[in-house]
Amino acid sequence: MFLRRLNRVGRRALLILGALVACAPAHAQGTATFSSWGGAFQDALRKSMLEPSSKKLGITVREDTTNGIQDVRAQITAGRVAWDVTEQELPACETLKRDGMLEPLDYGVIKTDGIPKELVNSHYVGFINFTKVIAYRKDKFGDNGPKTWADFWDVKKFPGKRSMHGRVNYNLEAALMADGVAPANVYRVLATRDGQERAWKKLAEIVPHVTVWYRGGSQSAQLLRDGEVDIIHMGHNRVESVKASGKPVAYTFDGGTMDIDCLLVPKGAPNKANAMRLINEMLEARAQATLAKAMPLGPVNVKAFDTGVLTPQEMLNVNTHASNYPKQLLVDPNFYIGQLDRLTERFDTLIQKR
Repeated sequence: MFLRRLNRVGRRALLILGALVACAPAHAQGTATFSSWGGAFQDALRKSMLEPSSKKLGITVREDTTNGIQDVRAQITAGRVAWDVTEQELPACETLKRDGMLEPLDYGVIKTDGIPKELVNSHYVGFINFTKVIAYRKDKFGDNGPKTWADFWDVKKFPGKRSMHGRVNYNLEAALMADGVAPANVYRVLATRDGQERAWKKLAEIVPHVTVWYRGGSQSAQLLRDGEVDIIHMGHNRVESVKASGKPVAYTFDGGTMDIDCLLVPKGAPNKANAMRLINEMLEARAQATLAKAMPLGPVNVKAFDTGVLTPQEMLNVNTHASNYPKQLLVDPNFYIGQLDRLTERFDTLIQKR
């Protein structure tokens, strides 16, 4: 009698266990490690994309931060790849692809409805549009801060501590605009040897006046928030986060350098299958709109504007809105592709001489 009862209990426990397994998420296993630029931006990514994706996919999404292409190269060269998905600037994505350092993306898993075809590549895919703008402390300049690149270079009219992006990207463009080149002609000038030398010469003028060459977006926000610099070229979404914290800062889209970040999977990523599924979730229209609501970045998925997530007023703060787009220079990644290393070496040598 006792044995028959024990068997019945055992069979019942197995049935319950089987039911629990059947109800569990189909992919409730594994991890994916994602790296981005840190700070308030990554906080927004976590809440709008990473946490919902983790819950939906039934995986653990771990996080790290990146300082750019050199971090990806270092992991691959060392044979110790820690990231499954990383966000990088478009020129870096193409450069890494050409260097054979990326896994091909699985578009059987990754859906690209609503994403411009030119941003869908075999080894990376567009993610967000962002703009680096001229920002300044209002407690230093009031409402009359620097509005143009000529103003940024004018250390007499606008005295104060300055900060710029510590990589060559965007700085040659800014130098030419400071030297009077119209945004529409910047890359036409940079396409010539004389034009590049003109940019380097102008950039050399401001180098002695740059207090900090920041390396990451979170550092730029900290510099502006704490008043360590008075004028800075930084992501407008970061400026918005500083404004939201109550600090007296302002910026202009005039002369802003708009670029595109992409998502990629480094060669040898330990969790490639989960990487593809995570990328798919991050490109979904509602996820993109939710991120834009948290930070006014331009979604690459145009369907994001049709989700109803963004109010008309919130759309006005998005860099790709019709009222903001014409004021900016759209960065041409083709200028950097194939010569990024050479330009970086010369840039690093220049700023180390200050």
